[in-house]
Amino acid sequence: MEPERITIGTTVRVREHHRIAERRGMVGRVTDHYGQDGYMVVDVLFSDRLRWLFWPEDLEETSSRRPRGIHR
Repeated sequence: MEPERITIGTTVRVREHHRIAERRGMVGRVTDHYGQDGYMVVDVLFSDRLRWLFWPEDLEETSSRRPRGIHR
């Protein structure tokens, strides 16, 4: 995912190339991002209420529908 496309509330999926196999394909919502375009990490909240940090290139945007169990 391009860093300039990352906005809070965007629904994202962890790409299949992520180094941790258990996180591949997980869908969550962007809750924050830190840094700048050249060096940015993205904070993602998943339906099990866990939050993980990802590099933008490890994520892809999905439909605007929020995953089950995610509430604003």
